[in-house]
Amino acid sequence: MKKQVYFLFFFGLTAFVWHKYYVSVTEVYINPEKLEIIIRTFPDDIENVLSDTYHIKAGLSQKQTRELLKDYIRSHFLILIDNQLVDYQFDGFTQEDEFLVILLETSYRDTLHQISIKNTILQDLFEEQKNIVHFFYKDDKASFILIKQDPVAVYKLRKD
Repeated sequence: MKKQVYFLFFFGLTAFVWHKYYVSVTEVYINPEKLEIIIRTFPDDIENVLSDTYHIKAGLSQKQTRELLKDYIRSHFLILIDNQLVDYQFDGFTQEDEFLVILLETSYRDTLHQISIKNTILQDLFEEQKNIVHFFYKDDKASFILIKQDPVAVYKLRKD
């Protein structure tokens, strides 16, 4: 009986260590004439996906890794404004607490009606990866959870 109790106690303590959550959070701020985008994820997950994708030992402090991160983001994060693919500026990244914070920006000229974000970051490495996308426009906020089978968030701007 004592062995069973110890086993259950040990299993209960270690169950939380064995399971890891795979999630990123993206904030899209819709401002007049530009979008400001902040992606937060875990640095070790990004290092792992860069190592796996580019077959190198990735460290975020290395200059080569910075360029690979930029290429990886460009191939896994797409922005469409009114169904037109738009280019964006990679403004770099920084570490805040335990998160890697990636900064992107794009400008637009016409009135927006709809923004679509396709975010497959880390989904090539982790099947259970979830990418949460929050859109902020004036006093409105909309949130989406993107999974590998459904990686696109579509936000329609309200008409004022």
